[in-house]
Amino acid sequence: MLAAQGNNAPLKGVNFGLRDQKIALMWVKRNVAAFGGDGAKITIMGHSAGGISCHAHVLEAEMETKAAPFRKAVLQSGAWGGLNFRSLAKADERWADLYRLWSVEADSPVERLNMLKRIPTQDLLESMKELNWGLSILVIDGLTVRESDAGCDVSIHLGDADLNNEVKTSDENVQVMIGATATEVSGFARMARYDYAKLHAAFTACYPSRTAAENVLQAYNILPTSSEEELFDAQVQFFSDPTIVHPVHRAGEFLKAYRGKQASLRGQDPTRVGVHSYHIEFGNPFLGPDHGIAHHGVELIYIFDAFHDALEKADRGVLEGYVEPEQESAKDAHSVLGSTVEEVEAVDVNTVQDGRSNIELSHDLQDMFIQFIVEDVQDSEKRTNMEKITTYGRDRVARTESWTGSENWVSRRKRYDVIEKDMDSLLAVSRKLVGDVLNQPLE
Repeated sequence: MLAAQGNNAPLKGVNFGLRDQKIALMWVKRNVAAFGGDGAKITIMGHSAGGISCHAHVLEAEMETKAAPFRKAVLQSGAWGGLNFRSLAKADERWADLYRLWSVEADSPVERLNMLKRIPTQDLLESMKELNWGLSILVIDGLTVRESDAGCDVSIHLGDADLNNEVKTSDENVQVMIGATATEVSGFARMARYDYAKLHAAFTACYPSRTAAENVLQAYNILPTSSEEELFDAQVQFFSDPTIVHPVHRAGEFLKAYRGKQASLRGQDPTRVGVHSYHIEFGNPFLGPDHGIAHHGVELIYIFDAFHDALEKADRGVLEGYVEPEQESAKDAHSVLGSTVEEVEAVDVNTVQDGRSNIELSHDLQDMFIQFIVEDVQDSEKRTNMEKITTYGRDRVARTESWTGSENWVSRRKRYDVIEKDMDSLLAVSRKLVGDVLNQPLE
């Protein structure tokens, strides 16, 4: 892939989507004043894959000497690590598969690339289906994304191209808000529903010893005596950790540790690291298989006020699922989802009585995000506490918890201590089991 770019390419690599994002951010910084904005007060925000992109830009800003084109970043359920990257060798294998599919046989890598450029874009996109590629993820190409021993796995280098000559001050940290939900990939676990024998076989095949495998199985409460429900709950947590939750945790921990050390070297307060952590436990308020579950993206229902009327109905005990345009009424949707208003009304009303309503939760979340975005960096910095995390519970009430003192987080950190002893094996198990469900090999 790199050879196909030629010797005179101004910037070589294979992660140009990130480069495009950076150029767009520089354009906004330079031109937003013409639209009534302030180029010194830009916040980037991303969810899932968007969170991974935002994390990449934060990592580049962290190690760069030049000022970032943004001052704050919100990373929702997405960060570098886990299953969201591949090696250059694996990427080259996919590149070769694409050439074979289109019978491209030119001798020169540059000529082969030029032949691909003649293929209509839509046809190339259809090729992804034929090749069963699935997700397009970042590549460690040694150029734009490089392995690093700084504690964050990789360093990001998207090039400057004279876009930015502003040098950052030594104590200038991008303020970061970062978090995830309690059961990110519950839907995936519903598709998997592996029994103990299948899980045990996968773990023992990927770990160097049976003991090491069973230690991790035990950390997730995957036991021979586990009930079907317990196995399902364990799989929800297991699949959530390597794909989303643990990378998000590591991203926050790296920034806190790295910035704390840098602050100590400068004689500054090492606890003011500009990292705001949150955690979501409340469930989806609407009818359907995700009702009551803190799944991937559940907070998006509330943050952007896109479901205001539906949330008001939910607070009155009138719960509806998503209604397709061709469906004539909400009653049809209830029929499709296999639930009725009456079946869930009592549960939801009781929840509201014990905690915050859906509308109140929507306002609380919006206030948290808006405050973070609009307040001065110095004020954000003062509010940070590296030992604290804001948790929105199942009752929709926000609580401040301690990474080291709250029982829930102490238990989680113990599990992380176990899996971090051999992340390569954990990721191998994850790729095998996730790949089996998706019916495609994961590198």
